[in-house]
Amino acid sequence: MKIEPGYLFGMALQSIAEPRKIAGELFAIGLPRPVLWQMLALMLVIGAAIGVASSILFPVAPELQSSIFAQPLTVALLEGAVAVISVFMIYVIGQRLGGTGTFEAAQMTIIWLNFVLLIIQAGVFVLSLFAPGLAAMLWVAGGVAGFRILSCFVAEAHGFVSAARVFWAILLISFVLVAILSVFLALFGVGAESVGEFGNV
Repeated sequence: MKIEPGYLFGMALQSIAEPRKIAGELFAIGLPRPVLWQMLALMLVIGAAIGVASSILFPVAPELQSSIFAQPLTVALLEGAVAVISVFMIYVIGQRLGGTGTFEAAQMTIIWLNFVLLIIQAGVFVLSLFAPGLAAMLWVAGGVAGFRILSCFVAEAHGFVSAARVFWAILLISFVLVAILSVFLALFGVGAESVGEFGNV
């Protein structure tokens, strides 16, 4: 595997069309756990930087000033927490369901997902400057692609045959996590409307 921008970008595109093939190649690299944590942290920091830049160039509407999206650093911390929890959930739940995936494969799954979404996030940011409509379309397409990549990577990591079943399981767990997050944020005085907005992250 080449660590070159063009090559990685090509792999990101290919992971949408052939996610299980790319997953197998990434899992075969065999990076140690500490290095993978550092890579995930880097993805999250870059994503947070883009989020802060977006909040400066595109301030939220006055009526949303009290929402969580008026606080990009808070959003970044929550996204980081969700990413770490997701790694453990992919590994533990997959193992409980008979999967054979490693913890490192779970880490790589979330790292690559964040990498692909980071490319999409950057594209949305650029398009928002001159084509907001296209930016919205890319954002929606990115969400669909993200679920596809996550489902197929988890299936490949644990040796599951059906990525579709993994997708529905992820969707169900996502709803449960949003509900739990709603309760958690409510304890800290964050309004329910903010939780609804954060549910798409």
